[in-house]
Amino acid sequence: MRECISHVDVHRLAHFIPSTPRKMIQRLLMEFSFSLIAALILLASRSFKMDIIIYVGAQPSIAMLARLVAWWKGVPYVVVINDLAAQAAVDVETVKTKWLARILETFEYAAYRRAIGAIVLCPSFKKALEAHQYQERRIRIIPSPVDLNMIRPVNDGHMFREALRLSARDFVVLYSGSMGIKQGLTNVLAAARLLKAEDPTVKWVLVGDGELRETIEKRINDYGLLDCVRLLPLQPEARMSVMFSAADVLLLNQLSNVKDTVIPSKLLTYISAGRPVIAAVNPESQGAMVLSEAGGGLIIPPEDPKAMAEAVKRLMTDQQTLESMGKANREYAEKNFDRHKIVAAQEQFLLEVVRKAKQTEGKA
Repeated sequence: MRECISHVDVHRLAHFIPSTPRKMIQRLLMEFSFSLIAALILLASRSFKMDIIIYVGAQPSIAMLARLVAWWKGVPYVVVINDLAAQAAVDVETVKTKWLARILETFEYAAYRRAIGAIVLCPSFKKALEAHQYQERRIRIIPSPVDLNMIRPVNDGHMFREALRLSARDFVVLYSGSMGIKQGLTNVLAAARLLKAEDPTVKWVLVGDGELRETIEKRINDYGLLDCVRLLPLQPEARMSVMFSAADVLLLNQLSNVKDTVIPSKLLTYISAGRPVIAAVNPESQGAMVLSEAGGGLIIPPEDPKAMAEAVKRLMTDQQTLESMGKANREYAEKNFDRHKIVAAQEQFLLEVVRKAKQTEGKA
């Protein structure tokens, strides 16, 4: 399919979709099928004229496609790296053998190495590139942008609560995002089970989709949590601010192995919404570092339902702390995640690297 969105031509490709995302071979087939079809379309068309290629994401196969097309067209390419895919696969045990991990890591950094510039989200990504012989002067740390007009503090949460049959006196803990392996959400259900008998006013809202959603739904039934846990599909972006405002606290949950490979995008939206956050994450993870800098939440041990239950009990009796956390988060978002500032920084970096590339060509 082809369409034009805001004067940008968008080509959509049908490709292989994994039935079991945890199987590495299926994930690789997904990336390679997309890359192959995209390459064939590029080869068949003479209308694709370009001055620079920009890869954005966490799919090394597509980054390698960008490198090959840049070589073919004789133009520079830039990578915007959102995750370190090979190490992330090891962290969540999608890849369990050392030899395969080494192959994937070698391939990933080979896809990045010839880029004239790299935009990364955090210092740990920068260090990883430098460790694989990528020059420091070609790297720029620029965080992900958030539309702070779309994601903002609002006072309409009562409507969302009413739709879920939640009362004003309920203390609502909300999670929104992917329900995959690295999120480890069965831990949240265990915490809900611990608090159910102790305080029935604590309600949990889990919003999203992913490979573990069926498991989560089954455990809600098996644990008898239908009265205190609400399971919802992903919500439209236009409703996110209202949804976040309906919660007393927002929840970030990750496996303990997840450390330097990802910055959870949901945390950026949580902070931008001006709500307090409980983060059950590795204390050395990028998510923990961002929340510590923002000062708007509690960081608790991951995969520890008791610690999560205690954090909820602590916050539900301290409204003043909840309000100060929410305010601190919004201020941090306005300073660090404003889409207009970040897009301007990205543009400046792209112009800079293209200018340098042309200067190099002129000298040659």
